[in-house]
Amino acid sequence: MSHLALRRVMIRMLHDPAFTAAVYADAAGALAGVDLDTRERAWLVRQPRAAWRADAGRPLRLLTALAAEYPATVPLATEHAAGFLRAPEFHAAVQERGSLAIAFGAYLMRAPRSEARSLARLEQAIAIVRRAPRVPAPSPVGRLRLTPRAVVRDVPAGTLALLERARRGPAEGGLGPSDETVLVALPPGAAEVGLEVLEPALAAILRRAGDGTPRAALRGTAREQGADPGEDEEIVAGLVADHLLL
Repeated sequence: MSHLALRRVMIRMLHDPAFTAAVYADAAGALAGVDLDTRERAWLVRQPRAAWRADAGRPLRLLTALAAEYPATVPLATEHAAGFLRAPEFHAAVQERGSLAIAFGAYLMRAPRSEARSLARLEQAIAIVRRAPRVPAPSPVGRLRLTPRAVVRDVPAGTLALLERARRGPAEGGLGPSDETVLVALPPGAAEVGLEVLEPALAAILRRAGDGTPRAALRGTAREQGADPGEDEEIVAGLVADHLLL
C-alpha cells in the first residue's frame, strides 16, 4: 500500500540528508520503483527542507543502537560504520521492512579491513539467531532442516578467537590463510548465543540440511564424511537431539 511506502520514504529522508536532497532535486528519479503516486511525491517536497533535520540527533541515536550489536566489528571500522545511513543496505532495509541490524552487518562486511569484515560475518549471525522465532515452524514431512536459531558461517581461521579477544579488550591478532566453520546458535532455553568451531563432517551435514533435506540424504552425507554404518544415524539423531536439525 502506498501510504506504508510513504512512511518508509519519510524514515529514509529523516536519516539521510543526501537522499533528501535527491528527492527535492528529482522526486520521480530518486523514488523510482517505490509505490508512491504523484500526489504523495509532491507532498514530500512541499515540506520545508529543515523539517527533515529538526531532530539532529536522530541518525546518531540509530547508529549507536546498531553499533551495540556489533561491539567487536565497529571499533575496527568506525569511519565505514558512520556511512551506513547513506548506504543501499540501509535504504533497502527500511523500504522493504527488513532488519536494520542484519542490514548493518551486511554493510560492515564491505569494510576496508579484513578483520572487520570477518568479525561482521559472525556478529551478523548472532543478530540473525537472536531474531529467530522462539518456536520454529515444523519441517516438511520426511525432511530435516537447520533450525532458524542457528547459522553456519565460513570465516578466515582465527576469527572466532579474535571475537573472543575483542570481548575482553582490543581486537588484536591476525587471521590465518585457511578457513574455519563456526556454528552460531541459540538453543531453546539458552540466555546467550553460543559460538563454536565445527568439525568439517558436522559442518557438511548442517550445510546439506539447509532448508529441508531427507534424513536418508543426511545419513549419506555423514557416511561421505567417514561415518560407519549405524554411526551415520547416531550423528543425525544427535543433531536432532541438540535442536540443530528440525
